[in-house]
Amino acid sequence: MDIPFNELHIKSVYRTGEDNLFFDFYRPVLEQSVRYDRAVGFFSSEILAINLKGLSQLVKNNGKMRLIIGEPLKKEEYDAIKNESEEELATRIDSYIDRLLAMIAEEEKTNRLKVLAYLVSSQLLEIKFAIRRKGMFHEKIGIVYDNYNNCIAFQGSANETPSALFEDLNAESISVYKSWQPEIFQEYGQNYVNAFESLWNGNQPNTKVLNVLSTQYDRISAYVKENLTNGGSRFNFEKILMELEDELEYSFDEPHQKYPTVPTSINNVSFEIREHQKLALQSWKANQFTGILQHATGSGKTITSIYALTKIFDAKHNKNGSLVAIISVPYIELAKQWVIELEKFNIKPIECFESKTKWHTKLTRNLELLRNKKIDFMCLLVVNKTLVSKPFQELIAKIPTNDLMFIGDECHRHASENTNKSLPNAYFKLGLSATPFNDDEDEFETENLFPNIAKELILSYYQTIVHQYSLENAIHDDVLTPYDYHIIPVFLTESEQLTYDELSQKINDVIINSGGKLSREEQEKLMIYSSERSRLLGRAENKLVELRRLTKDIPQENRPYSLFYTGEGKTENEDSTVINEVSKVLSQNGWRTSQFIGSTPPSVRKEILDNFKLGIVDALVAMKVLDEGIDVPACRTAYILASSKNPRQYVQRRGRVLRKFSGKEKAIIYDFVVLPNAEIHSDFAKKLKSSELERIRDFALLARNKSEIESILDKMEMNDGK
Repeated sequence: MDIPFNELHIKSVYRTGEDNLFFDFYRPVLEQSVRYDRAVGFFSSEILAINLKGLSQLVKNNGKMRLIIGEPLKKEEYDAIKNESEEELATRIDSYIDRLLAMIAEEEKTNRLKVLAYLVSSQLLEIKFAIRRKGMFHEKIGIVYDNYNNCIAFQGSANETPSALFEDLNAESISVYKSWQPEIFQEYGQNYVNAFESLWNGNQPNTKVLNVLSTQYDRISAYVKENLTNGGSRFNFEKILMELEDELEYSFDEPHQKYPTVPTSINNVSFEIREHQKLALQSWKANQFTGILQHATGSGKTITSIYALTKIFDAKHNKNGSLVAIISVPYIELAKQWVIELEKFNIKPIECFESKTKWHTKLTRNLELLRNKKIDFMCLLVVNKTLVSKPFQELIAKIPTNDLMFIGDECHRHASENTNKSLPNAYFKLGLSATPFNDDEDEFETENLFPNIAKELILSYYQTIVHQYSLENAIHDDVLTPYDYHIIPVFLTESEQLTYDELSQKINDVIINSGGKLSREEQEKLMIYSSERSRLLGRAENKLVELRRLTKDIPQENRPYSLFYTGEGKTENEDSTVINEVSKVLSQNGWRTSQFIGSTPPSVRKEILDNFKLGIVDALVAMKVLDEGIDVPACRTAYILASSKNPRQYVQRRGRVLRKFSGKEKAIIYDFVVLPNAEIHSDFAKKLKSSELERIRDFALLARNKSEIESILDKMEMNDGK
């Protein structure tokens, strides 16, 4: 129904606590709008998304929108672009369009950006980029127009985030100026209308406004047709609008409920739980639904736990009960992989990571629905950082213990006191880890000096390991891929050996002087010396020599799907990083590589992984970011240039390359083994060699070429008794 603004009973001020900003103001106004002017202060997917609520209504009205996207610059940056040529400015806009399309592709769950793209392709949206010194003008002002020449200008503190729109957690407010109240509008509202027009027309001081060219609009339209609408059909986009409305509306009346369901197939392969998974869950049940599954990396721990969740829900549902499942993971990247796996079981979790504004409102509403028996199932997927946060803890504290299931992925991460005390009081508790009790401070040689507090904390929550499934079991059962193992000896230089011995002596001195009870200061010294020694081994000079020799001779057809694990930190002369030097050697030998590190943005990570799976790049070069959870099953060869003494790390790295993948009959592991300098004989040198040989034995035990490695080991052990 077409209703003029002046018949909507629009208030002059809206405040959270008194009003629902979305339902009371934004939605009714946008439902009747035919034109919408908006200035967005910063170029980011989150800022764009939270400022574009209600666009679905504008589409239905065939409405027009003008959007100004800001890019605040430092004075010298702004001065540099003021005199750019038209061609240079066009290139700059091209880069913005690239970023915008990347955001739309990345934000799969944020349909507002898809709506924005569709508006552009339908010529309902015009965009300009405002390059401004220091900040964006009027980023919290909006102007809407109806079919009856009415105008509303609104301004205030509300950021259109979920917490502002749906809750009274923040003291948010907006002031509204209506054209049918001419005296007030002329004094206040018209100023904001004029300010937007001034900015749009490029008349705002200290601002350079860039117009998007028709060819650049065509690029966005082409993207929409190829990726969002099946060649231009409007049907798919109508579905997107419906999903967007579901996202915005949290009603207590007849909410949509999705229930966990065991799939008949996964990835077009008939699904049936494996025998070791079945036995594991039987043992977990026998221990009153509490315990840890110590299963090899890649053997299906995630699927096992989701299957358990589904069966627990079935049992509760059949007795008219409720279930809230909380799944905790260490990293966002791993959380996103869980989203994909949960979807196979018809589970759409509330994603409690990244910005609080993306989950807090939905979780609050769903808990209310649960208490009012409007829903009886909910799944929360949370990263450990959010798990320990006060807002999350306050909400889950309201969930009854008997209705709560907690799944702790990589549960060895729950050994820190802060995380451990934040674990929920759940009746159903399931921990997952290939190596539950190895201390992350893996370089210390002080096992007998410290009580195993980590183990005690983990068992205080999960009680015990209820089932074990080893790497040997997994390879024997064809759950993981068999592998060949090759040793690449790397000898320390004389200088490196002397430094290694010096650091080892310092570590020994701290331990001896402590008398068996380390003070905080002594613990800090141990961490410093141990980290320095670990970095020294990771950047050993001869590793690059051996890497250059080895990778030069590997045929092109054997290069794709490779992983290179490097040391951390800088090279000895501090002029480069170890990972950059490894990448340089590979490039010189004709390898196509991408670095995959902790600071790599999510959108770039996805692109890198896609290129890796497609064989566009031969190899990923990483430090520790691939150690836990990130799936790269296509990987066939691992080059381990750095490895800590902690079995967890090399167990996880080995498991990463052994995951099953179509056409992958075996995996290959190259282990760069650091050995002492042949000219320096010391107890520390002997101990270094002994620890490296211990890892070789572990790897060789299950290798297809075991006898070959054992022969090499025998020779190494006989050589000078070192």
